[in-house]
Amino acid sequence: MTDTQQTWRSLRSLRSSPPDPVRQKRSKKEVFSASLEQSEQYFKAAEGVGYETRPVLAFYGISQIGRAIAAAAHPDRCKSPEDWQLSGHGIRIPGISQAAARGNIGTLTVRDQGKGAFTQLARFLDSPSLPAPVRLAEIWDSLPEMAGHALSDGERYPALELSEGGDLTREDWGDWGPPHVLVLSGVPQNLPTLEGFLNHYPSVWPLEGLQEIDYLKSPRNGLDGQIYLNPLRRYGTGGFASLYGTRYRGRSIAFPALTGNSLPLHPLLAWWAALYALSMLARYEPAAWATAINVDKNKQAVPIEHLLDEALDAVPALALEVMGECSLSDDERRQARLNDEEKYRKKEYKTFTELGRSAMTRLRNRLPLSEKDAKNPPALGE
Repeated sequence: MTDTQQTWRSLRSLRSSPPDPVRQKRSKKEVFSASLEQSEQYFKAAEGVGYETRPVLAFYGISQIGRAIAAAAHPDRCKSPEDWQLSGHGIRIPGISQAAARGNIGTLTVRDQGKGAFTQLARFLDSPSLPAPVRLAEIWDSLPEMAGHALSDGERYPALELSEGGDLTREDWGDWGPPHVLVLSGVPQNLPTLEGFLNHYPSVWPLEGLQEIDYLKSPRNGLDGQIYLNPLRRYGTGGFASLYGTRYRGRSIAFPALTGNSLPLHPLLAWWAALYALSMLARYEPAAWATAINVDKNKQAVPIEHLLDEALDAVPALALEVMGECSLSDDERRQARLNDEEKYRKKEYKTFTELGRSAMTRLRNRLPLSEKDAKNPPALGE
């Protein structure tokens, strides 16, 4: 069984044991189950057709899965008792014919309509919407799966993988070893300034509330395609990346804030916007779409194929992750955050103790010991 098959199996199991908000109302249960069934059929149908029509089926697949997520949303995120019922697409592409005529789909702009399914789902996911026109190329870059498959060679702010590790740019760090740094991977080449680039990533920059290591300022260039940040950690290994990044298919990701927003767009909405744009082009500008996916004539064709392939795996996996999160109340979400912080605080002492023991061991190996100490080495801290 593939990962995607297992994802759909897990989503299907929710239909008999749905999140609590779904159980509270019969009409929610009916919409939840029917939407998941339709979404699964749309995505499976999309897998069996060519790229000429795949975006249409994939968009309706994500649209239906959005309705299931809305039905599962906790009432804390609803403006009214019936607010969970999505209505209309809620986004549009201004001047699609003129943009299609230019022959570069990256220049298509997407924005919300101020109401409708897209903006409703944004509220349920605690995400900004698209109040200003945003180029498809910018949305495209914000999808982690599209690394290496950009639509544009210009200024780019892609999704960056967030991890913690050692600074490996030097080998002479001394007995304590390389300093622990926050690592941002997937950074484009030829950046004007590191700080100017990082200003587009509000979840990790600036390091508000965190003290920096005095002797090693950040940001700094790391290995190829990496930036290092050097905060004094408040949590043990994994803590900073887990708490300050967005969990995305088992990884921590720093997402960029798109044009018109001060916070990142939720990745499920980025997929929604991208698939909507491609489906609109395929439906209403079929000649331009046929040119866009022609691998003999258009260098954007292979990136388009890649996105339409990845969508079949990424969207269901994201929906499964989101389903549990959006069904929690505000108090439950706050408590879950506190529990995570407490878990990483408990790791902190253990982590630093292990680092200290490792350093002391290296020192002992380098210094001559007395006959007594050689037989009974002093414990750490003595």
